[in-house]
Amino acid sequence: MEPQAYQKILPDDVWKWKLLEQKFDQVLALYDYQEIRLSVLQDRDEIHKGLAAMQQEGESPRGGTVDIREANPDGTPLSLRPEGTISILHHTAGIHNKGEIHRYYYHGPSFRLDQAGNPVELNHLGVELLGSNKLFTENEVISLGLRILRELGLVDASLKLNSFGCVNCRPAFFEKMNAWLDEHAGEFCQNCLRELHANPFADTSCSRENCLHDTLRGPQITDYLCPECRNNLEKVKKIQANLTNSYRVDTHLYKSFAYYNETVFDFVVGRGENELVVGGGGRYDYLSAKITRKRIPAVGFYLDLNAIFALMERRSLFLAPKVQFAVYICAQSPNLEMMMLHIAQELHSDKIKTVLSAENNSSDAELAKARRHGCDLMIVLRDDNIREGRLLLRNIGREDQSYIPLNQISQSIRIARKSMNKD
Repeated sequence: MEPQAYQKILPDDVWKWKLLEQKFDQVLALYDYQEIRLSVLQDRDEIHKGLAAMQQEGESPRGGTVDIREANPDGTPLSLRPEGTISILHHTAGIHNKGEIHRYYYHGPSFRLDQAGNPVELNHLGVELLGSNKLFTENEVISLGLRILRELGLVDASLKLNSFGCVNCRPAFFEKMNAWLDEHAGEFCQNCLRELHANPFADTSCSRENCLHDTLRGPQITDYLCPECRNNLEKVKKIQANLTNSYRVDTHLYKSFAYYNETVFDFVVGRGENELVVGGGGRYDYLSAKITRKRIPAVGFYLDLNAIFALMERRSLFLAPKVQFAVYICAQSPNLEMMMLHIAQELHSDKIKTVLSAENNSSDAELAKARRHGCDLMIVLRDDNIREGRLLLRNIGREDQSYIPLNQISQSIRIARKSMNKD
């Protein structure tokens, strides 16, 4: 499912989205992550300041925001939510005490402008662990992301790893990279040259093949890591190997935003030419201080739910839910509609699904509708039958029918359901 300006999820797909969400809800609960429901409307100034903090000075804005021209009554300009990390950091800064760890997740639509300036709606799952800079937390969230993907049936999910170093070892790499870019300036388009000078870790998403090829020839951050950063990367690799998680180090794994430090990663599904990045993340210990002026070390990741949904569709990983036992109820005169509602209410007490007819059609027309709705039984209310204290019950599958007493409706339906092995 490609990002669209306005996404519309119809009943044929809603159950699939619910299944996907149920799966990751279950896994996240095992890891004690708490769900946060973020507002789609955001303070525009707060969002723009946050996005600016995520980028290096001189870097082009990433994914412009969808701003709303009309302001709040108090004059606050608004934007549609472009992502969740900024809101999570503001929330956590207001409640965080040193030594506390906060585990949050959120999902739902985000809105951005594409390269052509058109609004697109994206669906992401975001997972954040805040309050610790321990290596353990990186391995926790990485393992969690892989676990979610495998629970969704993407058993070939694997990991790409890199390190962005720290404030001590990055400057030497940046200096070397900028000198190399100056030396090879004629080999890049102006956009890539500007982006990489501002942020040597930038994923420029350039469509020009030469730019991509030439970037891969440039300096690698792993050659400039300080002993501590190098040791931490080796520890992450060792822990992931011991957890039997498939990984490979990609020294040119870069990110669109510049706020990461040390461990960064991508989640990929497939191999070779069929490899698809379905999410990723990393450690960002300094971002909170830039946005909230309160330092809170953190690590997190996102999953691209649109890409994952499409992949699960292609692989036929959505197993249709068991068809629910259902009863179709119709009346052949308007004065019996109140009785229809009473019968439905009685059956709902037994957790029995009902489909009510809004028309007063012939039995054959109602039977055709009942079949289209996948109902097992059909109750037909007629004036003459009601006066006799009974109603007609049709077994749609067996194509037979019988009359049941009005005071035994629930009992008769339960017996019929049991005979169909649909308890």
